[in-house]
Amino acid sequence: MRLFSPDSRAFTLVELVVIMVLAGVLAAVALPRLFDATAFHSRGFYEEVTQAARYAQKLAVASGCEVKFSISASGFALHQRAASCRSGDFVRVVPRPTGDDAFAASAPSGVSLAATASSVIFDPLGRATPGGVTVSIDGRSFNINGESGYVDGL
Repeated sequence: MRLFSPDSRAFTLVELVVIMVLAGVLAAVALPRLFDATAFHSRGFYEEVTQAARYAQKLAVASGCEVKFSISASGFALHQRAASCRSGDFVRVVPRPTGDDAFAASAPSGVSLAATASSVIFDPLGRATPGGVTVSIDGRSFNINGESGYVDGL
């Protein structure tokens, strides 16, 4: 009894070895480019900064107190005034909605953060001062409209 008929089609040993070598070369060269950690961290940090700006605007409207969204090359932070809603320095740390830790973050290694202003203050009506601020993170950017405070992710 024969397992294979003479006309059955199968791969030869040489063909299987060639396919395995090609798969190994692709795995060694192409896969690291597909899974670049810096691009992953950059996109995640962009989303975090965008959401922080949106949260600052919403918190200012909901609380009736001004919120300062500070931006630097090393990261971002949210603060409110210490004494009252309309006077004093922005020294009170805004906590994240999920806990007690500060709503602030540092840019991951290899990720660059730049903005046309070092800070934006959202008033109780949601307006942003100064207006027209653009925040850029590794080629992705968003704008903060002054009159409406709208954070427009580009």
